[in-house]
Amino acid sequence: MNLVIYGKNAAEEALKSSRRIEKVYLQYGHFFEPEFIENLKKKGIDFQWAKKQQLKKLSGTHKHQGIVVLLSPIEYVPAETLFRETLEEKSFFVVLDRITEPQNVGAIARTVEFFGGKGLLLPEKESSPINEVVVKSSSGAILHLMVAKTAEIEESLAHFKSMGGKIISVETGGKDIREAKLKPPTALVVGSEGKGIDPRLISLSDEVVSIPGYGKTPSLNVSAATAVAVWQLKANP
Repeated sequence: MNLVIYGKNAAEEALKSSRRIEKVYLQYGHFFEPEFIENLKKKGIDFQWAKKQQLKKLSGTHKHQGIVVLLSPIEYVPAETLFRETLEEKSFFVVLDRITEPQNVGAIARTVEFFGGKGLLLPEKESSPINEVVVKSSSGAILHLMVAKTAEIEESLAHFKSMGGKIISVETGGKDIREAKLKPPTALVVGSEGKGIDPRLISLSDEVVSIPGYGKTPSLNVSAATAVAVWQLKANP
């Protein structure tokens, strides 16, 4: 099954990535820079002009901005590869514990890539697939990240810890994030808004941190909380 990417920003990121492009559909009458068309030709990417309705059918939306890209499904990397590169580059990755909403996964991926993280670690079960909604929500950022899946997150994170990495969980009831010393190489664990983080992962963590709030809303959306935590991680010297 091909992954369908649409919209100018997401399409451009897909074309810049190393992912295999199956085909690009461009809308008749829609203006594209000559350099963009020439780049498609130079890369040998198969493209064709199509009617607006055909692009809507391919993308499932009228908000395709005149371009649809058929991309091969994402290639997951072994968790070991993600761990090794995170340690070697003193970087970080985010662990998505039972987060099933594609828009949240995409928003988190965008944050991770923006701040120079290595990627995402997802459970094989109770997790959103990396589909076109994720790619669109991330503005294509996920195409520049390593994404790993594991049948046992607890076991995988224990291995990362044994390799020298630290595990930080973002959960209510933890230490004020402003007082925590968050330094890479780190696995930053976030959980679903309904279930939170698995207690086994909490027990495995080197630190459990919380983001203090001042309004009546009890918590942040998981993607917003991840952005705050990643910023705090990068803000540490």
